[in-house]
Amino acid sequence: MALGTQLSPTQTLVTFCLWARRHGYSVGEMHGFSAVHPVHTGGSWHFDQDGGFGKAADINKNGPDERDALIEALNRAQELGLGVIFARDGSAGVSGSHKNHLHVDVGPFSHLGASSSRPRGGGDALTDALQRAVNTGPDQVWGTETDARLESVKAASNLMGVGFPLGIAFTQRVVGVPDDGVWGRESRRAHDAVTMNIQRAFGRPANGVWDAGLVTVYSRARELRSRV
Repeated sequence: MALGTQLSPTQTLVTFCLWARRHGYSVGEMHGFSAVHPVHTGGSWHFDQDGGFGKAADINKNGPDERDALIEALNRAQELGLGVIFARDGSAGVSGSHKNHLHVDVGPFSHLGASSSRPRGGGDALTDALQRAVNTGPDQVWGTETDARLESVKAASNLMGVGFPLGIAFTQRVVGVPDDGVWGRESRRAHDAVTMNIQRAFGRPANGVWDAGLVTVYSRARELRSRV
């Protein structure tokens, strides 16, 4: 049992580690991604497991841009509410042993070199809100079904040319109207209502219209979270 209270679901850490691996980072000391060695403090999250995955990881990226790359990874981990330890702002306390790698975990403690803080925790609230917007089960994992639903809503927007890559009937089911295969007034209104909920999830004005700004924040969120 690790020290402290688990604030984030293990799957949120898995989401982050999959992003890191896609972007050329090394994900170490985490069950499900690599071996875990007996070099960590007693009670470390590294030793805990949940569903075959660990609850802490060490992130490395060698090269001349190592520090900048680790800070980018740190920012993405914080976006997901995870705990982080890295000597970004100094090397006081536990961060002193994390100058060339980033520690990420599901626990209640972060330290960036100057002082400690409590991470947000709570899991991937954005994915949860987006899943609710497109009428699928909110498990906070941006998998195939979530991706297909969100992409279908985006594709049906005027900005994207009112397209239906998976068919009109599928998009109608996503927006919650009868799937009769006719994209009429009722379907368009439902699409705009779903778009408004997507906009609210991102904290944007809810006008029901996909614009370049919404596409930008959506694409960034998808790039971090999608497992497709």
